[in-house]
Amino acid sequence: MSLLQFKAVQKSLGGRAVLRTLDLEVEEGEFLVVIGGSGTGKSTLLRLAAGLEQADAGRILIEGQCVDDPAGGRFTSPQQRRIGMVFQDFALWPHMCCLDNVAMVLRDRRRDGRVKSLVLLKRLGIAELAQRRPGEISGGEQQRVGIARALASRPRVLLLDEPFSSLDVDTTEILRMELLQAVRETGMTTLLVSHDPVDAWRLADRIAVLEGGRLVQCAAPSVIYAAPRTPRIARFTGAEGGIKAKVEQVNGVTGVRVESHFLPATAMNVTAGEPCEMYVRPEGVHVNGADGLPCELAHSAFESGAYRAYWRVPGHARWLCSLETTPPLKQGALTLDAQHVFLYPTEDTK
Repeated sequence: MSLLQFKAVQKSLGGRAVLRTLDLEVEEGEFLVVIGGSGTGKSTLLRLAAGLEQADAGRILIEGQCVDDPAGGRFTSPQQRRIGMVFQDFALWPHMCCLDNVAMVLRDRRRDGRVKSLVLLKRLGIAELAQRRPGEISGGEQQRVGIARALASRPRVLLLDEPFSSLDVDTTEILRMELLQAVRETGMTTLLVSHDPVDAWRLADRIAVLEGGRLVQCAAPSVIYAAPRTPRIARFTGAEGGIKAKVEQVNGVTGVRVESHFLPATAMNVTAGEPCEMYVRPEGVHVNGADGLPCELAHSAFESGAYRAYWRVPGHARWLCSLETTPPLKQGALTLDAQHVFLYPTEDTK
């Protein structure tokens, strides 16, 4: 069942189209992560769902009930939507202690409400900070309070706007898992927007990708990885390159020819005879001393137990990257795995 639905939603800000006829459904109990670059409409999508902005066109439904329909003159206020929201800047009340920050969203703010609030703070590992004010605790601790406050009202949908963007790496990793555990325990439908691929890979049931205010792909992480629809999504999965070539078919196999070497590849919206750009994930690049596409080492760096090597291909300005277990040689030859090589129309790459 779709708990949250966007139907042909459009929104402009300052005369600029931010969301362009967007259709998206979030299933009950699903953890959906929306990714995209700056200005792609991620935060606007959340604000529309929360009722902090009104759509210019289209409809938004929660549990089948229309909450925003400009054509029909219908708009439901944020207070009536039962939406919980966590902001990237924490947005806590500075004059209240952590316990009161959580309890303020409850109807019963006296003893029972404070007991429930303390239980939530304990679940997120900060019960001992209940009487402290936001200014007296760290950013990660403040964000835990923000999550506890959002969960306290038992919302139908939990919205999170880049909740880890101002936190350090260690705090972010811990908080990701604490958030995921809390959401799974409650079965809450969750929509998180982020520019960080790690959030999507580690949290999402499905990943929705926005580009230029349009939804270009929405699928399970494994599907996104296997078949990224655009160059930007390919880069999100770890691919590098952008080498210009032309699509060919040899004995029924699709690929490209680079320096007389035919390289099998996965074509995405491009067919034989058309110009394309090639993106390759490092795990699909293999280097040996003889057979394959000649290459020259441009740079290598030790990273997380392997050497990340960048290779120049003769006649091309873009490099290819491989992961090596030992320090790479200065020269070699490349072979590629087709499932990690993607071809896109040249005009789609900017």
